[in-house]
Amino acid sequence: MTWRGTLPAACWEAREAPAIIPVEAESTSNGVFLATHTSIPILLRDRVDSAVGGTIVDEHNLRRAVEELPADQPIIPILGKSGTGKSHLIRWLRINLKPNDATRLIFVPKHRMSLRGILELILEHATSERAAELRAKVAAASDAAADETTAQLRLRNELAVLVETRGADKDGTPEENDLRAFLASAEGLPALLGDPVFRRRLLADNGPIARLVREKLSGKGSEDKEDAFGFTATDLDLSVDDVSKAGADAASVASALASDAPLRDLAAKMLNEQLGPAVSEVFGIGGDDLKQLLVELRLDLHRQGLELLLLIEDFSIFQGIQGGLIDAITLLPTETLALCPMRVVMAVTTGYFVNQMPETVYTRTSKVFDLELPADRTAPFDPARFAARYLNAVRVGSKEIDKHHTDERPEPNHCLQCPVRDKCHQAFGEVAGVGLFPFSRTALDRAIRSQSKGDAFVARDVLTRVLRPVLHRDQTELDEGRFPSAGFENDFHAGALDTLDNVEDQVRLRTPGDPALSERRVRMVRFWGPGHGPQNLHPTIHEAFAIPPLPDLITEQQTHPHETVRPGSIPPSDETEEPPAGSPSPPPSSPPSAASKPPLVRAVDEWHKTGELLQRHRNDLRNIVHTAVIGYLGLEDGYGGDSGDWSKGGAELAPSFDAKTSIALDGSALQTALISIDHRNMEDVRVLRALAWVDAKESWANVPQGDALQSLCVTKVQAWADSVSASLLPSQGDDAELGRLAHALLSVSRSLGIADSYKSDALSRVKALFARPSKLADPEQRPYTRGLQDRFTSADPKADRNLLQRRLLRLTSYRQGTGKPLAIDLPRLVRAMRDDAGEAPWPEHVPEQIRKVADGIKKRTTMLDPMLDETRRLVPDVSDLGGDVAEVAHALNTLLSDLAALAQSANSINAPALHSAAKSVKAGDLKKVKDLSEGFDAWPTLTTDQRLRLVTLDEGPALRIRAWLDPALAAVKVLEQKLQAGPASEAQREYDETLQRLVAGLETLSREVMDVAGPEGGA
Repeated sequence: MTWRGTLPAACWEAREAPAIIPVEAESTSNGVFLATHTSIPILLRDRVDSAVGGTIVDEHNLRRAVEELPADQPIIPILGKSGTGKSHLIRWLRINLKPNDATRLIFVPKHRMSLRGILELILEHATSERAAELRAKVAAASDAAADETTAQLRLRNELAVLVETRGADKDGTPEENDLRAFLASAEGLPALLGDPVFRRRLLADNGPIARLVREKLSGKGSEDKEDAFGFTATDLDLSVDDVSKAGADAASVASALASDAPLRDLAAKMLNEQLGPAVSEVFGIGGDDLKQLLVELRLDLHRQGLELLLLIEDFSIFQGIQGGLIDAITLLPTETLALCPMRVVMAVTTGYFVNQMPETVYTRTSKVFDLELPADRTAPFDPARFAARYLNAVRVGSKEIDKHHTDERPEPNHCLQCPVRDKCHQAFGEVAGVGLFPFSRTALDRAIRSQSKGDAFVARDVLTRVLRPVLHRDQTELDEGRFPSAGFENDFHAGALDTLDNVEDQVRLRTPGDPALSERRVRMVRFWGPGHGPQNLHPTIHEAFAIPPLPDLITEQQTHPHETVRPGSIPPSDETEEPPAGSPSPPPSSPPSAASKPPLVRAVDEWHKTGELLQRHRNDLRNIVHTAVIGYLGLEDGYGGDSGDWSKGGAELAPSFDAKTSIALDGSALQTALISIDHRNMEDVRVLRALAWVDAKESWANVPQGDALQSLCVTKVQAWADSVSASLLPSQGDDAELGRLAHALLSVSRSLGIADSYKSDALSRVKALFARPSKLADPEQRPYTRGLQDRFTSADPKADRNLLQRRLLRLTSYRQGTGKPLAIDLPRLVRAMRDDAGEAPWPEHVPEQIRKVADGIKKRTTMLDPMLDETRRLVPDVSDLGGDVAEVAHALNTLLSDLAALAQSANSINAPALHSAAKSVKAGDLKKVKDLSEGFDAWPTLTTDQRLRLVTLDEGPALRIRAWLDPALAAVKVLEQKLQAGPASEAQREYDETLQRLVAGLETLSREVMDVAGPEGGA
């Protein structure tokens, strides 16, 4: 059972659609044609040379105008673009013009009508001896050019000859005349037309020569345009695979044409000027023959007391011989030329009529019927009424229609026998008792809009792009519960771009677990709904499409959907049955209008529909996602702060989480990015859209359905964060890199003299990895050591120590979630500090730059001889210092004081400075200096770490002792020189001896100074 009881859900047979709705008006029977005919508004103008004014009329006015044509103005053009209904009007005239035994009707169809066929149509009505001669000439000429390839080559050659001999014979501006002379010369277009290399392009199947030959031999096909065949500037923008094989003249003119658009325009014009005589020459008959034939026919018909009515479905098929036709139809009878009366109705595109018809046609034109209404003119035309005629005809079927036509009975209304007529018409709408199912006025309007250029109604497009595809393709889909189909949406999506255009609306229409049903419900509401967002439609629409309504959605209350009137569209006529009044109940909360949505939200909606996203919007959205995920990752710098290395790190810190490279919105990067967001994935799009909303509104409270979307985003962003963390962090069991990094950093810390780096416990060593190094006491005296340490401690993020520290922290200081941050994964790092961990091989994933830096550190921290030399120079020789520095310094100070009392002191000795330097020496300095000296003596036997510790120990003790010892020795030398220079005395001799001993060795000085000064220092 279906919604129609025991009948199928669809009320027509699919096979009837192509039979009832053809591409061309001539394809159907008269019965079907009349059953589907609808009046189309026509603009009638009395003046040919004016495009303004005019009166809106219908086809009956056209018929009366044809019947009342004046003898001196026998031409009526029907103008309009391709597909506007010109052929339909010609067909209608053929059927509806009153029969007249005194009139001979010649109808020239536009399809499959060859040059020979056109002439034979005319010859059918000619009976004179002259006509017999022309008939023989036509047959002979057509047979001579029956081969397409031969005709193409002959037409190309003939064009070359005619351009060269006649192309320059035009009166134009001096500049144009010069260009014509160049193009018409043997080195111009004739050279190009005759060149074998350019032959393939000039004779291409879609080129003007091939098209024209094909038309003259076989007539136009249904796929051919109504415009006359001819050369265009594009045809002369020639390129070939190997121009080097072309003749020099042909290559030269082809190059000139390619670089000069105006020159191409002129060349096309010159070739088109010679098409007529070229066609006449190639096919043996031309415009003059056509003129002569028509004149002979009119003379013959006049003798019989008859008149001629010529109906031309497409004037452009006379291309090449149109001059003869124009001369014949504009020729009026005279006393000496007894021609029969002649009426001509010709369908012609507006551009052809305006641009290519000679003035004589205008003077012989009575009225112009134009199917292109100006933008400021409207007419009582209802597209739904137009469609309803075809919908009913397809339901009835061509055989039944033809039977009624033969019996002269009215066309039947198929809806009258339908068991669900009343509720169908209420839900889907009807026109004059004919239902619009499976369309409604709204769905039909949106479908037509999708296939229209601007707001113009093009009958052919509505028939072949809207009605026929749905009725032919979707009948089975409807019967089997698969309508509206994906094909329906693909065909007509452009007509509903602003309807149900965001993912949130679509989510509200989902049936969990049934994506196909959800998609059909979205299509149904998008095309058949009133445009108020997610809602249930009329119950009959749900029933007909087998789409159950959703309990939590409001149901549309109107009994008949309103017609959607788009700007510039043609409103319904007074005759059109208006739908009953009534307004749909608004949904509980109207969705935001497109204009009120933030730009990024609108961009996401467009992306979801079309897959197209501007680069600036793509960048902004990636940054929003990046910021959201970063908040869930909790990326640490090792000290409890956020780390930029994860989001801005270079290759040496890979992997990293970067907005530009780690987040992909469609494209080839979807397979490799850490976060991949696909416009076809509804959940992805919902989250991205919600993040764009909250980014613009700054609070979920300001976002439509903010609570629900916030929950959705929290779940999705957490999942993204989990995925990122799994990709960023190596396996917990993979500590080989961490061990190598830790030991390389430990070597750096030792080279910086950080004491904790030499301790045996792991915690001290961990602290040493990040400890601040002390500065060298005298960096000027240790240039090599200073350079090494600067290389490690530079502020540059790529300095060796900084780089390895950042790499190590990326492996140990990452935390996920919002819990208490852990600066370092200490247990893991402690394991990496084991002595054997430093010898593990590097894992393959470690960047080469990290390996290079670590290996360089190992090399530099074993090349210690330069540091040894610098340290030796800083350490004083204290081997002769017999006691503690403080005691010796005290004795020297006492001696200086006594000499000063005797006026024997030297001015060059700065006793206070000596005293101050002695006070700076600390109690343990002497022992440390002696330990250094002993280490130097044992250097060859020390390990690398022992050597490194020796040359990086604090040089302060040695510098403090040297700061006293050097001036002390200098002072003793000065005193020695002064005492030796004075007169001898007992006391002086004692001091002299003492100083001599002082110079001999500080150890002796220590004892003697003590003896001389006494226990109290001579005080």
